[in-house]
Amino acid sequence: MVEVIVCVGTDCSYKGGLQIYDFLEHDPSLEGRINLATAKCFNRACKPDNAPLVSVNGKIIGRATLDKVLAAITEG
Repeated sequence: MVEVIVCVGTDCSYKGGLQIYDFLEHDPSLEGRINLATAKCFNRACKPDNAPLVSVNGKIIGRATLDKVLAAITEG
C-alpha cells in the first residue's frame, strides 16, 4: 500500500493541492492501492514557490502535479 499525504495548507490548496486530493480520493483505479491523508504543512518544504506539496511514501514532491503524483504512486 502506497502512503500519500497531500498538503492542504493555504498555499498548497490555492495552487492545486485540493484538486489533487479530490482526484486521488475518487479515482476507482487507486482504491485499495493507496492510503490517502492530508496535512497542513510539511515544515521545511513549505514555501509558496514549492506548492502544492505531496508526500508519496515519505518522498516529498514539490510543485506537484497529478502526473508527477501518479508516476510516484506507480513507482511506489
